[in-house]
Amino acid sequence: MGCDGDTAAFAVATLRSWWTAQGSHRYPHATRVLITADAGGSNGYRVRAWKKHLADFAHQSGLEVTVCHFPPGTSKWNKIEHRLFSAISTNWRGRPLTGNEVVVNTIGATTTRTGLRVHAAFDPGSYPTGVTVPDALMDTLPLAEHGWHGTGNYTLRPQAPAPRPVPRQQERTQPQDRAPAWQHHVVLTGLKAHEFDALPADVERYILDHPPISPHHKRARHRTLRRGPLSLSERLLVTPIHYRRRTRKGRADAVARRPRRSGRGNTVPEIVPVLDGLRNPVSAAPNTALTGRAPEALVGRSQDKN
Repeated sequence: MGCDGDTAAFAVATLRSWWTAQGSHRYPHATRVLITADAGGSNGYRVRAWKKHLADFAHQSGLEVTVCHFPPGTSKWNKIEHRLFSAISTNWRGRPLTGNEVVVNTIGATTTRTGLRVHAAFDPGSYPTGVTVPDALMDTLPLAEHGWHGTGNYTLRPQAPAPRPVPRQQERTQPQDRAPAWQHHVVLTGLKAHEFDALPADVERYILDHPPISPHHKRARHRTLRRGPLSLSERLLVTPIHYRRRTRKGRADAVARRPRRSGRGNTVPEIVPVLDGLRNPVSAAPNTALTGRAPEALVGRSQDKN
């Protein structure tokens, strides 16, 4: 039982918990598993997230997962409706469900004369609703539709998803990095030279590993970086300088020696979430508003102290 959204991620998490706690011990030599599911709901045949999370489960468990959906309007054909749900309702007997513990204990105490025993557990995890899966990610899933009504009958092979297509910004030539060396100083960026040099590769790898899966009513938090007049290295340079030193309007563009129409307004919101995902957030710095030649003077003072 969960306390968040009834989502595809929650449905597969329940399946994974069962396999880890009971299924793998009862069937130690199993190589495949058959799931019969309703046509709608969080595990419906049209829910992309359901298939995506099932593919992850198949890869992690090494099982070949076959899913057969009941036709629309035939959920009562599912044997769990008669073998489990009706027994839970009978055992419940209308008692007030005043908390999660009461619900779990009520379900777990369900038994029948024919030998039914129910195991219930509480899942405190977070499962946000409205998550979508793009076409590019669906194309990489190891999913094989059956010859008869393939949309509702399919098998997910226990293998890793195919490599994702290279984002568009990798197919186009990036602008050359023209920022002078002194602008990479640790006083401005908060990063040592070798840490900053390794950052562009880490950012590109993170973007490849995190496609824009996001609530459909919001913008993707991790987007494909737009191509603009600033190179990736310069974008990574502008962002910490902007936040650490509270640069005034137009100063971040001047850092990279670009015209003011360089897209700085898009650069900072795009880079900050990626840095947060890399657990490398922009660190704080003294409250210094940089204007004119203040950055060069600041770096010069730091070198004089050393």
